[in-house]
Amino acid sequence: MNDAERRDRLRVIDEDLARLRADLTPPPEAPRDFVDGGQDLAAREELAGQIEVLEAERQRLEDELTELG
Repeated sequence: MNDAERRDRLRVIDEDLARLRADLTPPPEAPRDFVDGGQDLAAREELAGQIEVLEAERQRLEDELTELG
C-alpha cells in the first residue's frame, strides 16, 4: 500500500468513525423492559467494537505514514 492509498484509507476510516460514533447513542433515560435494554446494550457493544477496530487500523496507518514520511 503506497502513501496515497494509506491517506485514502484514513479518510474512509475517519468517515466511518464519524458515522459509527453518531450511531452510538446513549441509553434512553426512560425505563424499558429487559428485552429492549438488552438489545440496546448489544447494539452499543457491537458499534463500540467496530469503532475499536477502525481506531486500531487508523493508528497503524498513521504510524506507517510517520515512519515512511
